[in-house]
Amino acid sequence: MKKVEKRNGQTVAFLTSKIVKAIKLAMVSSDQESPEAAQQIAKEIKAETNDLTSIYEIEKMVENKLMNYGLYDTARQYIGYRHMRAEERARDTELMQRVRDIITLKNIENENANMNEYVFTAKLTRIANETSAKYARNNLLRESVLEAFDNNDIYIHDFNSYSTGMHNCMFVDLHDILTRGFETTNGTVRTPKTIRAAMQLVAVIFQCQSNQQFGGIASNKFDYDLAPFVAMSFSKHFKEAFKWGIEEGAIEAINKDIIRLENEELQSNYPKAYKYALDMTEEETFQSAEALIHNLNTLESRAGNQLPFTSINYGTDVSPEGRLIMKSMLHARIQGVGVDQTTPIFPISVFKIKKGVNDVAGTPNYDLKLLAIESATKRIYPNFVNCDAEAFEPQTPDEEPATMGCRTRLSSNRHGSNGKSGRGNISPVTINLTKLGIDYGVALGDRKEADLEGFWEGLDNVLDITVQALLDRYEWQAKQFAKSAPFMYRNKVWKGRELNDDETVGEILKSGSLAIGFLGLSNMLVAMFGKHHAQDQKVWDFGYKVVNHIYKFAQEASEEHDMNFGCYATPAESLCHKQLKLTRNQYGIIKGVTDRDYLNNSFHVPVYHDISIKEKIDTEAPFHKICTGGSITYVELDGNARNNTKAVEKIVDYAMSQGIYYFALNHPIDSCSNCGYEGIIGEECPKCGSKDGDVYIKRLRRVTGYITGDYNKYFNDGKHSEVNDRVKHS
Repeated sequence: MKKVEKRNGQTVAFLTSKIVKAIKLAMVSSDQESPEAAQQIAKEIKAETNDLTSIYEIEKMVENKLMNYGLYDTARQYIGYRHMRAEERARDTELMQRVRDIITLKNIENENANMNEYVFTAKLTRIANETSAKYARNNLLRESVLEAFDNNDIYIHDFNSYSTGMHNCMFVDLHDILTRGFETTNGTVRTPKTIRAAMQLVAVIFQCQSNQQFGGIASNKFDYDLAPFVAMSFSKHFKEAFKWGIEEGAIEAINKDIIRLENEELQSNYPKAYKYALDMTEEETFQSAEALIHNLNTLESRAGNQLPFTSINYGTDVSPEGRLIMKSMLHARIQGVGVDQTTPIFPISVFKIKKGVNDVAGTPNYDLKLLAIESATKRIYPNFVNCDAEAFEPQTPDEEPATMGCRTRLSSNRHGSNGKSGRGNISPVTINLTKLGIDYGVALGDRKEADLEGFWEGLDNVLDITVQALLDRYEWQAKQFAKSAPFMYRNKVWKGRELNDDETVGEILKSGSLAIGFLGLSNMLVAMFGKHHAQDQKVWDFGYKVVNHIYKFAQEASEEHDMNFGCYATPAESLCHKQLKLTRNQYGIIKGVTDRDYLNNSFHVPVYHDISIKEKIDTEAPFHKICTGGSITYVELDGNARNNTKAVEKIVDYAMSQGIYYFALNHPIDSCSNCGYEGIIGEECPKCGSKDGDVYIKRLRRVTGYITGDYNKYFNDGKHSEVNDRVKHS
């Protein structure tokens, strides 16, 4: 019995029917159908082969026989089909190799510092991501965009989510959702009547929504949204005081409108009930804040055992209820989580600073600003957002500046109000500025002066492709049905008109933003001129001109396409390393450009450049106004920041005065789980002597806008190198 050796080495029986089938398929495409010829060719090939013949030999024989029979068009179709199948097999082989590497832990990329790639569900998630990305490459990208992507000109973020049609991130209107109640797959939730119940449901909302998107979930006015539920708890406890006999009299005789915090009439007439209600409300609110922080740091509800990427913004509500929310959240953060009271990673806390509200002594919330700074020196968070740096004058708390923790922000909206809640970023694409700098600068030694004309033409070409890539992805996202994200659309989490399950989402998704990102401005400038923007004023001027050009291009694209485009200072958590490797493969190692394991973040001064705090703020501040899609500036503090909160306040104030939109402090937080020590740990723990490298020593560092667990464990190689290169600013 004759046999055939397949491509994988397996031996199977020789079946002429398979040859006939392949020939007939080629005949259909060539309009040369002849079943008799197909049968005859198959018989001849079987007769002419040995007992064991490879599939490659048989395919070659089919080609020759078709030519001999004069079936030239069929032969061409057969050859073309073989070539197409060979390419598909090659892609499948590459995919399967990547799957094997994931399963056998040979390809630990730490692309997302929030996901442990060793665990079972992370493996499953990464395998699904590989398949999803392959589908998008083969079916959803136009040729020009795919070419730019493959050529390292642009980077399409979260490409593994492209084919699903998900959007990136958003701000949630917690008060609206909690007040209306909401539904999940298996149940409905009533309006909470206490701050304890409301805080519990915030965790549920964040978790449910985080699975409807690929990016972060945030509250832009957490203090305002939760304050009414503090009032409900206070009213409940005040009434309890009469029920338990703490206060004499009939509760029914009291006007319910005066039962609220800091009501002088209430305090004067019913002092015992007021004190009881106040004490109970403060305790309940703190415990609720504590529970929320613990929930958001322990409920690994996203694919890959990930925590939801959550952020909360607060700072400007001057009501006693809103102030209690902020005070409780800050104290709970300072206290820490768990037995060892470690620094909580989530939610990323952002404190909003606003003139006349909390900026200086004598303003209503100044004490909370001081508490926020104390927290920042002990727990890195909160970061600080500048309420006086918005491009337009906010008219409501919903329009006040706010950020996703990483740095993404929303500016003006062409399709509705400028409020932040109920919308977000649809998707980002990042330009590789370093590559443009190498192509048109002096770095390769083939010219003495940068080719500025060529650079601007090249930048415009890449910007055109970037806009096209964002529009194409939006068009695909717009075609998705509301039932693909039932929690988001049934509960109107993304605001707009109510959609039926079978309606597409494009109409209301337009209120979101499309981000034109950039990475490696300093690398680009060194490639162009041999210096970066913190070394030469003329070089800084050119760098600013480049980013301003991207900003203006985004404005023009918004007008042309009636979408909300923005200029985005890309965080590049994993991209800093990934794009460096691709650029280095293309051009080799170039001093000051590709000689480190990462590209420098957005418009940031290189982390290894020795510069003062003031100089760094002055250098980076002007870029914030034109990076309407998101930006951040941070400084590296020397020594133990918690010992000098006054100096830290001066740094924050200076950053705000210079127009920095989003500001953060970096300082080391090391901990020893053997003895509970937290502070700065050198080669050994100063309390118990545990050595560096022991399982007990954990070192907490900021990735981009957010912090993560022990950076030695979760950072990718590029980010790890960047952390080690960071110099302190004085």
